[in-house]
Amino acid sequence: MLNGQKKPQTRVEFALDYITKEIANGNLRAGDKLPNEKDLAEQLGISRTPIREAMKTLAVAGLIDIRHGHGSYVREEKGAPALPLNLFQLYLQDSTPEMLMELRDIFDRNCSELAAQRRTDEDLASMRECIDRLKALTEQPDASLDDMLKADLDFHRAIYEATGNKLIVTVAEFVLNMVAPWVRKSLDVSGRVRAVDLHEQIYDAILKREIGPQNRMSVDANMKHFMQSLDQE
Repeated sequence: MLNGQKKPQTRVEFALDYITKEIANGNLRAGDKLPNEKDLAEQLGISRTPIREAMKTLAVAGLIDIRHGHGSYVREEKGAPALPLNLFQLYLQDSTPEMLMELRDIFDRNCSELAAQRRTDEDLASMRECIDRLKALTEQPDASLDDMLKADLDFHRAIYEATGNKLIVTVAEFVLNMVAPWVRKSLDVSGRVRAVDLHEQIYDAILKREIGPQNRMSVDANMKHFMQSLDQE
């Protein structure tokens, strides 16, 4: 779906990647002091400016505390177990639409198959309501784009709920919140009517309990349309 080319890392991203990996791998734990800017810059072979910017980003994300005159520390508090989620949210915030859609593609491909196997009549009713709501909105010339976005995302939430896996539902919500602005743009550019048809295809595959290629074709069509919509801006 995407061109397969990696976006070159900036020096700030390089510094962020190094520090967050040190935290994620447990080399830096809650309460630990980070090396100072000078030492990190020499270790990574870059100037102190990107190190400083990376530190500011990590502080805003809630991963570290910058104590002026004392250095920077990995946050130490009761919420320390939430550090992996903070890391995940940081990566999401720094992601491109393409990166987010690759992640969402993985979710939707697998979740739609799980939903096809596990969905209940109640799950199907929830999905149907979202599609009908979206369709009704697309037929109103003055319909709110935000209302259409909610109907669109609610449909995908219904799929995640149908998997019966609360971990999927929780993590998927992070992804949906970050991808929402891009879905909104897609709806605004060319997706209002087409979105209904694409959602109908996914719903039909889940209704018929289709898995494998038959199920994934509908997800692929949805992702392809999303990327094409963004390219038209």
